[in-house]
Amino acid sequence: MNRTIALLIACLTAMTAGAAGAAPGEGAGSSLTPEKAKQMAARVLPALAALKGHVTGAAGLTDEQIAAHTKTVKENAEAFGYDDTIIKSAFDLVSTFEGKMGPLWVAHPAFSTKPAEPKGINWAIFQVMQDIMDWVYTERNIQRYGKLLDGFAFKCSANFPGSVQPPADPDKAYTVKINASYLMPFKHEFQHEERPSRRPTGAYLAPGSIATVTVPGSLVGKGYLVRVCAQSWDNSNKPRLPRLYRVSLVYPINGTQVKVASPLGGGIYIEAPLGANAGVVEVTIKNAVRSPFFSATSYHKTSLAEWQDAERNYKAPWADFQSEKFLMQVPTSWIYKLDDPVTLMKNWDMALDAVTDLMGLPNLWGREVAYSQVDLQNRGSAFFPGYPTCNDRYDPKKDYGGNATSYLVRGPQYAPDYMFHEMGHGLQFVKFAGERESTVNLPHVAVWNEKFGCDLDEAFRASRSMNGNKFLTLDTTAITWMTSLNFAAGKPMTDAEKAYQLPGHAKYVDIARLFGWKVLGDYWHTWIADEEKGKPVSRDGTDIDVISLRLSKSAGADLTPLLHFWGTPPRDAKALKAAVAAAKLPPSAKVYDALVHYKSLVPADNKAFRDFATKWWGKQPSPTGFTTERGHAQQWKEFSEETSGRIKKVVQDIIDLYFPNGRPKG
Repeated sequence: MNRTIALLIACLTAMTAGAAGAAPGEGAGSSLTPEKAKQMAARVLPALAALKGHVTGAAGLTDEQIAAHTKTVKENAEAFGYDDTIIKSAFDLVSTFEGKMGPLWVAHPAFSTKPAEPKGINWAIFQVMQDIMDWVYTERNIQRYGKLLDGFAFKCSANFPGSVQPPADPDKAYTVKINASYLMPFKHEFQHEERPSRRPTGAYLAPGSIATVTVPGSLVGKGYLVRVCAQSWDNSNKPRLPRLYRVSLVYPINGTQVKVASPLGGGIYIEAPLGANAGVVEVTIKNAVRSPFFSATSYHKTSLAEWQDAERNYKAPWADFQSEKFLMQVPTSWIYKLDDPVTLMKNWDMALDAVTDLMGLPNLWGREVAYSQVDLQNRGSAFFPGYPTCNDRYDPKKDYGGNATSYLVRGPQYAPDYMFHEMGHGLQFVKFAGERESTVNLPHVAVWNEKFGCDLDEAFRASRSMNGNKFLTLDTTAITWMTSLNFAAGKPMTDAEKAYQLPGHAKYVDIARLFGWKVLGDYWHTWIADEEKGKPVSRDGTDIDVISLRLSKSAGADLTPLLHFWGTPPRDAKALKAAVAAAKLPPSAKVYDALVHYKSLVPADNKAFRDFATKWWGKQPSPTGFTTERGHAQQWKEFSEETSGRIKKVVQDIIDLYFPNGRPKG
């Protein structure tokens, strides 16, 4: 999406949150006419009354009758935010259910919506609670019905987001500095950049409380928001529901004082829209409790003593960690014994510097380079990028002892492969066609190798495999590729042989090994520089020869033979050779030696091949495995000295093609 359009959409979305027609779960308000509202009320009030009768036992309903009333509630949900009669009826139903049958997820299991929508009273209460969240808690209703909302809480908040008592003194003020700007220092676009920048306050709203957030006039009417509860992804597409679909609420900053409420509670955040430029400001919050907050920003630095003596001891169920490069929310149960967040956040900053250096981007952006958040489930069917990413889960019923083993609170040097893989997707950098699920593994290698002293093979192995098989190295990856059916036939590496596999990004690791990581950073910076000049860039479909030439220019040597070896031969060999010559890029002795070395690794016979394949796959390769494994399974009986000779000839042909005069000098 064009950044100008994204900025406009972000600002309009933020400025209309809480107004008529805004999306459910984002502070939506009723847009009903009085006549339409009366019609809806006439339908929904009897449904709520009938459901309550079932809960109390006054008038039991069949599952079919409950489903019919639930359908009525869903179809007339917008009426929930219209007047206090419906609000009272909905609140009464939920409170009665919780008193008689116990809170959802506390006294009842999670829902499963597959293969069909659940039946029964629990599902009806789920729908009523979601409609309350979506339509009752708005700027307008807090102003009109504040006394009614004050003190009403969902008891399921004890499960998620967690329990905390309201402050002893509701008038006690807490002031914190936040960065109210969100400006991008470059033209390169990345995923989810249109989402507002989220700024923690270290304040937490107890369920049922109404807090007052005071901001400077510079934030009023300019698209800024106050968010309650950081878990902002809508999980309505999930087959299993351990919480409500939508648990986060936003309130527009239309005045210097903003009242916020939620029956679930949650952390309090200020959100700055893309293009915001108010700078560092002070925000004051009343009637909220403190939550653990470690800040390592230039405008708010938490000292180690402040953390150890005060911050980590606050009882709110969620903790915020923020630098200008990294942001995360984790359960307080993970961190109340964490001794050294100073080093933790420095390590995260170092890791993200490795990523931005690799991508040729500035180390400091208008908001965090990465934002990770823990929830009860992943937001997608697999791991996904996002702002925030939600690829890490926890058990709310478990006390983790204050010192969890999650990489988030141990550091990026313990990160699983998906952390930087998904971040790579979000960065939207230029890749060879068909390498969308392979080149994104490279940042992990750079982080571990450059910043934490990991051996290159270890960092490479961990970027796509966490099974501890130390046999997986750059050398053995080369053997895996050379013993594939396509390599032996002189064909390029297919997309299926690259995605989620070490061979897919091995060529870049080889370049870093031979020429250093800076070469790759310089290469990707050339694309960033093009974007700064207004030149169009194709992120996933740029011509092979264009990429090969740019990589060679960054290395100061012809990398074409190395790329060819790793399954990416030139599209137009003659033209690329001429371009390399015109750029005065010499052949490389390092590349020559690497190819000769790889040739020497080819298994000599069937016994050597079987030994290799067993160590690589951890077993005999299966004919039902993925592409490369199937090929190895096919060769289990067929691989021979003749096969070895053919593979070595393919390597030698590449050497002869690019080095007709033998090994270059130097």
